[in-house]
Amino acid sequence: MPIIEDSGTVTGLICHIKARNKGGPRYDPKRTAEQRHAFENLILLCSRHSKIIDSDPSTFSVELLQKLKHRHESDGLAELSPSDAQRVARLLADYREIYIHAGGHVMLNSPGAIQATNVVIKNQKSTVKVLPTEEAIGSDLSKRNYVSHLIKRYQEFARQQPGRKFSFAAIHTAIGKHFGAKWELVSLHRFEHLASFLQQKIDGTMRGRMNRGKGISNYSSYEQFLAKYHHPHNL
Repeated sequence: MPIIEDSGTVTGLICHIKARNKGGPRYDPKRTAEQRHAFENLILLCSRHSKIIDSDPSTFSVELLQKLKHRHESDGLAELSPSDAQRVARLLADYREIYIHAGGHVMLNSPGAIQATNVVIKNQKSTVKVLPTEEAIGSDLSKRNYVSHLIKRYQEFARQQPGRKFSFAAIHTAIGKHFGAKWELVSLHRFEHLASFLQQKIDGTMRGRMNRGKGISNYSSYEQFLAKYHHPHNL
């Protein structure tokens, strides 16, 4: 079956062997977001067979699709012609361009959700709410609360520093520059990195340095925070 018509219309699909989203065919919760979108987990299919394969995951298993992918790639050309390169560019452009209409849910910074070079959001509302994905810190209650605890502690300490203009938004700007996203959308696997980043910010304030000099802790560790606030009697 053709993947690009003579007219240039793209009918092929770059598909995931193990589904990118929970509940999808052959979804593997042990896979990281990067692994789900890695080349090894992608297979090129015509739109007809993509539908057939995803409708019957018990027959079209991960092992079978990996064999088909390997066989197809083994028989492929070692060098692309200019026309082949143009077809590849069209396929990738079609894969990367996603148009979202009002009423849909858009999740950013998560390869398990939407990845695109351009995302056009058509919405009649004045604001668009971006929700964290299941692989972001904002989706984990305990980790989200701990990061929020550290942010509030930093703001408490920072506003007490004499001679400096305080801004509640400053720490959020710093996180965005360092991690490339709002803290709620930072990947779960970077939780320890984010926590350490905030702890260093707290320790670097004037009050933080004074407390450390007196042997006073500036914040609870994640384990201490869980023991204090996430005990079953406190939920």
